[in-house]
Amino acid sequence: MALALHPDHMTAAERLDEVAEILAAGVQRLVARKSTRLSAERGDSSVDFTANRSVYGGENKPRGTRP
Repeated sequence: MALALHPDHMTAAERLDEVAEILAAGVQRLVARKSTRLSAERGDSSVDFTANRSVYGGENKPRGTRP
């Protein structure tokens, strides 16, 4: 964040930039808090999982061949 100035000494664009920075910081804090709460309640909140095995067997067959 830049050096704090009185709003009367800032352009409209500078005031808008400052408001945007404040809002972005607030959103980041909310997202971080929500993520921490989810992890604490259920452990790992990742959606990573292993794939199911094929119903056609474990052997790799060339494409285009049938069982």
